[in-house]
Order: sequence, then structure tokens, then C-alpha cells
Amino acid sequence: MIEKFETETLCPLTVLPVFEILPLGANPARLDEWRKFLNYLATYRKVAYVNISGWELLINPPDLALVSSKQKVVVSYRRRSVSMPGSLYAPTEPRESIMRTGTFYAPIDRKDCMIRSGNQYVPTEPRETAICTVSPNAPVAAPGMYERKRSSFAQTHPSYLETLGQSHASWLFGALAELIDNARDAQASRLDISIDEEFLESAEANVPVLSVKDNGTGMTHSDIMRMVSFGHGKPDKDDESLIGRFGVGFKTGAMRIGKDAVVFTQTAESRTIAFLSRSFNEDKEEVDIPVITYRCKGKWMDFDLEVHTRGEAESRLQAVKQFSPFNEYSIGSKFAAFGNQPGTVICIYNLDRWGSNYSLEWETIDSEQKRKRDIWIRSRRVRMRMAQMTTKVPLDYSLHSYLEVMFLEPRMKIYVQGTLVKTRRLHKSLSNTRVFKGMLMGKKVELTLGFNQAERENGNCGIFLYWHGRLIEAYRRVGAMLHTADVGRGVIGVIDVTDIMRLGDGGVGVLNNKQGFQDIEEYVKLIEWLGTQADQYWDEHYDRLLVGKKDENAVYTPDFSWVQCNRCLKWRMLEAGANEKDLPDDWFCYMPPFRGSCMQPESEMEPGVVTVAATRNYGGANGGSNEKDEMEMSTTACNSTLSSKEQSDASLESDDNAKSKQIKPPILRRLKRGPVQVSKSRQQQPMKKLCRSG
Repeated sequence: MIEKFETETLCPLTVLPVFEILPLGANPARLDEWRKFLNYLATYRKVAYVNISGWELLINPPDLALVSSKQKVVVSYRRRSVSMPGSLYAPTEPRESIMRTGTFYAPIDRKDCMIRSGNQYVPTEPRETAICTVSPNAPVAAPGMYERKRSSFAQTHPSYLETLGQSHASWLFGALAELIDNARDAQASRLDISIDEEFLESAEANVPVLSVKDNGTGMTHSDIMRMVSFGHGKPDKDDESLIGRFGVGFKTGAMRIGKDAVVFTQTAESRTIAFLSRSFNEDKEEVDIPVITYRCKGKWMDFDLEVHTRGEAESRLQAVKQFSPFNEYSIGSKFAAFGNQPGTVICIYNLDRWGSNYSLEWETIDSEQKRKRDIWIRSRRVRMRMAQMTTKVPLDYSLHSYLEVMFLEPRMKIYVQGTLVKTRRLHKSLSNTRVFKGMLMGKKVELTLGFNQAERENGNCGIFLYWHGRLIEAYRRVGAMLHTADVGRGVIGVIDVTDIMRLGDGGVGVLNNKQGFQDIEEYVKLIEWLGTQADQYWDEHYDRLLVGKKDENAVYTPDFSWVQCNRCLKWRMLEAGANEKDLPDDWFCYMPPFRGSCMQPESEMEPGVVTVAATRNYGGANGGSNEKDEMEMSTTACNSTLSSKEQSDASLESDDNAKSKQIKPPILRRLKRGPVQVSKSRQQQPMKKLCRSG
């Protein structure tokens, strides 16, 4: 940073060693600033003082006739030290001056004197130092006005932005997940994902813009500079409360979805705009990311002059207006949408193409239609997994389906194209549930296995692996599932691998695109253990599930139904027979069937006991019933020897919640009503069908 400007005649330019500097790269804005800076030095014959790591650099004024945007300039230098008792250097200033300024200039050693000779710097004889008068009212220039040419300095070419997007080349939703992770880390309770049209002046047409808006904590200037920087230091420890870790998520995600991204973020004291654009950097030799920050002064917003000058801010703002769909009016509306609350919205345009169309496909928002609206990957391509035979995997190409199970414990209300995503806790939406616990390499692991009717019909099965509560791998086949598509069909497993994937050096065994795991010993042993448990579950429940031809019309429902309150975001367990699909999107704790309060603790089943329930309808839509139409209830306790009656009694006694959690086994109600009455017509219906088929 430039400390001061001093008159040329008062400076010791002739007695100090020198070198040359010139601007780095070909950024037009930076070159223009460099030209203005040199023009100021040449016009007023000023010397700019810069203090870097104990060295004082004196930038000499060039000839006015030679000033240009690529002009080299001579820099004199000397070592600057702080006056300390017992210093090895004897001060050349009077003692009174040292007491007043606290600094002196040390004699220059021979090894420290370097001058330029051709393309190299060679030592020269030391010369005496001199003291320049300090002008307290000297103007201060903005940081970043010059760059010293160093051979070890790495440039970032704009083509690197395209390279970043290839981290998610195989799956577009992986890029979108990076932006969702940032919202979750910002403690957002609501997230809106939508695609709408905005007018882009450079294209002279409306273009689709993907918006990801959250009501999280927002970002300060330093936060957003960290976000747009190309990586940062690895954290010393694994923080389970955060998903972001590698410092590349926003860049890789945004550049995969589209060519250009504008970030609008607001905190209680600031507003900031960041512009990451391949279009803006197209003809440049290094990446330029304009960042404009406003500081709140009462009810008035003005440029934050502590992080940039007014001229820099206006120049950067002009770049946003010229290369994006946002002018001063639409920028104002983006921030106005936050009101007085913090938040962030990321707008991505020039979306990735699929031939003549876009890689994403969506339904336009129509307030008159209440039906579910979704965003799809146009190719509908399924991510191929080992031993997978089916192409019916909606999670791979439907954003709604993916967001339903993206988080192990969903704590955000997510809207896609204006419609609410019915998030669910996957491990609590299964039937015939069983929990397996174990130890791997001295760390605890816990796997939940169960049966899902919809997955059976689609021919799917496998393990869902979560890290930090975020889905990393889905439908990971293990054990006997790898050898045939029929084994394990409909069986779904859920496990959080945060602990087992935590490495000893503070690192983690997760890939930086968060779509897989490293090939490490912990992961290999985990997959072996999962295979053993999955095979055991299949062997124990194969006959009970009757996954055969005579049971093709059986329908298995989840053990319990759950619903999330729209205000407190707590999950409530519904009474037997209640269906969350019948409830409104905006459901609250005081509404039926819970009829409670947001102050009540979140509903949980008794620890260590997993209640299993399966409802079977053998007749299906065509009718038909027999003694097997009775509801089947069973209870499985991990490492427990209690009888089913004792487990049921203990479960009821431990339930402190009111009526909402008093779940009476359906089989008891059926026994009180007596045997099922089946009409003669329904008894005869299966025989008629048999005759027709014969």
C-alpha cells in the first residue's frame, strides 16, 4: 500500500539502489489505473513511498512524454527498521527524531544492494542513506495500484473458469448442490430456487436466469472475497456443522451451470455485489472479479471507501451493468427483496447448453396453477452405478426428487419454481426397519436398513451415504446386491459416515466435488461392513417380505408418517393411519392431527428400539382378500431380549408427548372390531380372474 507522496527534490533517489516494475497482465481497468497513477507522478513530480516487509520502496516519477498504460518505472529502495534497544544498526537520525517517529534507516549491506543489468539483478556498492521529510497531509493512494514483476507469481487465465466447471461435468445437480450447501452453512431456514427470464442488453433479448436465494446470515466484504478467491487454507479440524471446506464450491458450481454469475448479499451493516464472469474476462489475460461493497450509514448506503476508492467502485459497477442483466433499478430490487433481513441471492445466466436448448429444463412459474413444478436435467440420463440395471432413478434428473433426500435431517424449507419440496428423513420413511451398530478402526458406525415399496417397483436398492448430514453417494450397492439385480431389490440403507471419514491429519476422505469418497482404507472397510449387514438383513427378511410372484401386489407403507412444521422446522410423528400427503404444504404444529405447540420437543422414537410395521393389500385395485389381509406388526430391538409385548408397553410408557405421540398398534383395534368381513363378491373375484386367465 502506498503510504505517502513526496516531492522529487526532497528524496534520495540518486544514492539508493534501483530496479524496475511494470503492471502485471493485460487487465484494461488495471492498466488504466496504472496510466493515471504514472501521469500523476509525472505531472506533479512526486515520489510514491511503499513499505513492504521492512523495505521502503520509492517509485520514481517517469517522463511525462513517455507515460502509457504499459510504461515501466524505476523504483529506489532501502531497508527500514524499527528503533529497538540493542539494535545491531546504529541510527543515522538524531535521537530526538527517533523518539518522534520510532523508525530509522539501517545501513545497506552489500548483499542487499541490487541493480538491474539486462534481465538480471546484480549487487552493487552500498551508498549512504538519507532521510526524507514526512508530510502529514500527503494523499494516500488506493491499494493494488501497482504490481512488482516476479517470476514466481502465478497468473490465473480466464480459461481456468471453464476448467473449474468440469468438476461437475458428469452431473449438473452436483454443481447446484454446492450453492445449496452455502445456504445451509449460512443457517438459512428458507431457500428458493427458480429460473425466470431477464433482459440482457448485450444479447438484446430475454435470457433465462437461475436464481438461488436464501435468508441466511449474508456475507461481509471479507467473506465474499474469500468465496471468490481460488481456494484457501485447509481447516485445522473437521467442523461437522459446515459442509463447505475446500474453497472451490461456488466457483465450480456456478461455472458449470452457466458462464456468468452475479452475487447479491446483505448483512445488517453492508451490501455487496460480486461478479464472476467468463464473458467479462473473455479478452483478458488474467481473471478479474469485480466486487462492490456498500456501507450502511443510518438509512443511507454509500460505497465502502475502506475497501476500494469511489472510482474503483463505480468502474466495477459499470462492468456489472454492461455485462449482466442487472442495472441500477434491478440491483435495487434484488436488495429490496431482503427487506431489513440478511440474505444472499446468486443469479446465473448464459446457462449451459444442450444442443439448441439448455441443459436444464423447467416449467414456468404460473401463480394460477397449484400443481408441483420441477426442474430437470434435460438428458434424463441416469448415473450408472455398479450392478444397476434400471433407468428409473428420478433422483438423478429431477431436482424435486434429489432435494427430498439431500439432507439427512432437513432444516430448510426449499421451494423449486415456487412450489414446496416435501423433504423427508429417509431413514424414518422405511418399513421393516432395523438398525445395525458396529466399530470400524476404532470408530462407531450405525446403519439403518429398511424396505421401500416405490424403490422396489423401480428396481432400485442400495445404501445412501451422508457426510456432515449431506448426501454424497446414493444407491451404493454392496454385498450380494453387486451380483444380481434381484437380491436386495427395494432394500434401502442410510448411514452418516462423518466420523469414519475423518482422517488423522485433519483432512477428510471426501472428494472436493462432494460426489464420492477417496480410495482409502476407511472407505474400503466401510463398504465391506455394509455388505455384510445388508446380506444379513436380506437373509432374515427375505421370506417375511415374500418378494416373489405371489406377493407382487403387496404394498408396504413406512413404519410411521412424519411432517415438518413450517415455523419451528421440527419434525412431528403422526398418529397411526394419518398420511402426510393429505396435509397442506404450510402445516404448523397447532394444526391436526398433531394439535400441539412449537414449544414441544421434537418427536422421536424410543432410543435403541426400531418399530416395524407393514401393511399389505393382496387384492390391489382389483379387490380380493383373505386372512393375509390382516395387518402385520413386529418389533425389533437392537441387542435386546424383550418380548414384543414388553417392548410395546415400554414404548408406550416412555412416550411423554400428548395425543400426537400415543400410537396404538393397529392390530389391537382390528381385534376389537372382530374378524374382517369379506363380501361374497370379493371372495369370488380372484376365482373369476383365474378362470379368465385359464
